[in-house]
Amino acid sequence: FYNLNKRFQNLAINSNVLTKINISTISISNFEDYYRTILLPNRNRINFLDLSNPFAADIIFSPPDHILNFVHLETLIIDNVESISFYKFFDYFMKLPNLHSLIISFGEGILKIDYLFAQIFRLSKLKYCKIKYEIQYCEELFYSFTEYISSPIEYLIINAPFPFKAFHNLLCFLPKLQHLSIGFLHLFGDIHIEYQLSPIQLKCLRHVSIYFSMIHFDEFEKIIKEFFHHVQILHLTTYYRGTYLDTQRWQKLIVYHMPYLRVFDINCQDFLDYDISCHDVVTEFNSSFWIKNKCFFENQYEWNDQSFGGVIYSSGLYR
Repeated sequence: FYNLNKRFQNLAINSNVLTKINISTISISNFEDYYRTILLPNRNRINFLDLSNPFAADIIFSPPDHILNFVHLETLIIDNVESISFYKFFDYFMKLPNLHSLIISFGEGILKIDYLFAQIFRLSKLKYCKIKYEIQYCEELFYSFTEYISSPIEYLIINAPFPFKAFHNLLCFLPKLQHLSIGFLHLFGDIHIEYQLSPIQLKCLRHVSIYFSMIHFDEFEKIIKEFFHHVQILHLTTYYRGTYLDTQRWQKLIVYHMPYLRVFDINCQDFLDYDISCHDVVTEFNSSFWIKNKCFFENQYEWNDQSFGGVIYSSGLYR
């Protein structure tokens, strides 16, 4: 469109529309012209750059230091990038003085996610990070997550598997964290962590949303006690046999360790032994404590000859 006539091109160049660039649907031939005639002449004005188109990043990051042309860049979106390419141009991200939002997805499995997060945490201005990846599995993974790096990130969204054994140390790197979302927190049995860092107070953490599986309540309870004191909104989806249906433990955790909690939503997919105790479990979630605090539970379940299977979930305002 920018080649239609000189007047239209000048209008585009001199308008504020160029502060935000989304090139997710443009063809490679048009983008090469667009990059040369529009992006480069206006690189000092662009603060939002969406490089979801697979060839766009290759052009802008060739050579990698070309990203430094965008001195006012605040938000960068990169989709389906290869890890080897990401590490090549990452050092230049650190030289962008205003980069505070990074949304990135990888097109291949990641082997050393501790190294990936260590690099991201080096971005001294970053406030928002959304990341998507797959883990490249091998017989044994060794994640350090022990070199202390204090990151300024306030919003962290991990739409990917993350090892529970590294979760404690990850939180220790994020003293300003306000919002945390993890797509799949899992107890990978073949992952080793050197040592556990001393916990910190996450005084700004207000919103937590986690899906997790095969993590015993005893272990997750430690995380709650150490890091979730100031949490106001807690969304949990879990699949683990029996342990997360202990209402007395939840009551104590909320009263003594999450005093600011306002919203408590838990989706617990579970299987219980077929005996009278399963009725008691469901009933306990409708006790006076939960009713008083305006937190109401519903359940869906099926019976068979051996077990009670079902979903118990809450909905409502806690305080």
